[in-house]
Amino acid sequence: MITSQQISRFYEEYGEQEVTFTRQVNEILGLLPKFVHLKCHADVLPCILYSSSLRAAKVLANLRAESLQMLQQAGSGLSLRFCFAREGRAAPLAFFVAARLAGQTAYNRETPDLYFLSLDYTHRPPDDLIEILGELQEASRNAQKRSEERIDVNPASMKHLGLESREALLVVEGAEGRCLLRDLSFSGAKVLVHGKAESFRDKPVLLRPAFADLKSQVNLAGRVLRWEGMANREDIGAIAILFEKESVPIQYKLAINACLRYSQRPAGPNR
Repeated sequence: MITSQQISRFYEEYGEQEVTFTRQVNEILGLLPKFVHLKCHADVLPCILYSSSLRAAKVLANLRAESLQMLQQAGSGLSLRFCFAREGRAAPLAFFVAARLAGQTAYNRETPDLYFLSLDYTHRPPDDLIEILGELQEASRNAQKRSEERIDVNPASMKHLGLESREALLVVEGAEGRCLLRDLSFSGAKVLVHGKAESFRDKPVLLRPAFADLKSQVNLAGRVLRWEGMANREDIGAIAILFEKESVPIQYKLAINACLRYSQRPAGPNR
C-alpha cells in the first residue's frame, strides 16, 4: 500500500523524469493504448502516448488543420486521458490529466498530418498516475543505488516479492534443472543446487523464479561468480549468480523494490 507521504515524495523526486511507453512498459503498467486520447472541450482526438512524466507528456496524433488549430486555441479545455488495466478488477482505471499544448512538430514529410505534440500538465496529476510512474522510477533508481542489497527468501519476503515458491528453474549451458532461492537482489542471486557446485563456476546461467501474478516469465540471465559447499552435505552446494545488468526485466526490478520498501530489517552484506 502506497501512502500519501510516498505519493508526495514520488511527485517531488521524479516529477521531471520521463517514462517512455514502449510495448514492454505498456504491458507491465497495464496501459490500454486504444483507450488513451486527447479531449479538447467536447471533442475526442485519438492519439498514441509516447512518454509522460508527472508534469508533461508527449503524444503522436493524426490531425487535420482545423483540429490542430483547435488544440492551439484550447487553453484550459484540453486534457489527456489515461487508461490502465488493473489486476483482479473488471473495470479499468481511467482518468484525465488537464494539460495545455506546449508545442507541435510534423512527424515527417511522408505523413504531413501526423504530429508529435508536447503537452504540459496544468495541474498536479491524479495520485494514481503519480503512483504508477513513481514506482517505476523508484525501482529504476534503486536498481542502481541499492543493487547489492540482499533479500533473504523466506515466507514473509516471498509475499512481498510475489513468489509462488522458493523453487526456481535454473538453466546451465542449455540443461534445465531446479534450484532453491536463498537470497535475491537487483544485481544477483544465491541459490542452492544439487551436485558439485564447483562445476558451475564461471558458467552462463538463466534463472527463472516463479512469480505468481506476472503475465510473462521473468528470465534472469547471468553467470556464476562463485560457489560454496554446504556443511555435512556433499550433494548440495550454493552458487552466487551475477545478473547481466542491461537485461534484468523491469518486472523483476519492481518486485525487488516492493519488497525492499516493506522490509523492516536492514539488508545483509554484499554477496
